[in-house]
Amino acid sequence: MPEGCAEREPKIDDLDRKIIEILRSDGRASFRSIASKVGLSSVAVRERINKLLKENVIKGFFAHIDASKIGRGTSAIFDVIAEPSMIEKVGAEIAKFDEVVRVYERMSGSELHVHALFRNQKEMEDFIKDKLYKIPGIVNVKASLVLRRYKIDPSLSI
Repeated sequence: MPEGCAEREPKIDDLDRKIIEILRSDGRASFRSIASKVGLSSVAVRERINKLLKENVIKGFFAHIDASKIGRGTSAIFDVIAEPSMIEKVGAEIAKFDEVVRVYERMSGSELHVHALFRNQKEMEDFIKDKLYKIPGIVNVKASLVLRRYKIDPSLSI
């Protein structure tokens, strides 16, 4: 089943939501710190977080990195049209590239929306020519450079 199509929705109560909101703003918050904010013991908070991890409500903890500060300041969006019978293989191949940060299949059934980060425009051009166009099943690629970001928030407010 594709990601985003849940088989069953996990039961999340108000305390779970409070814990998630705290972790959303500070993924390094200690069990003790969270416990004091939600009125539970540290052990109870740890058990709830472990349950949320086990049920894939929380997918993990990570650092939110400013790509421009590590030499990846050129951001591009690609709309990739693939042969309908090849869409899954094309999506899986694109997802393997280090430059790619997100790959989504769109409702059209044969189109992928891809976000990738590069050092410069030349690296992006080489990526299209030397990597994307060499994947069997790709029919067309439309590329757009991102000029400005208005919101970057990988977390989900609940």
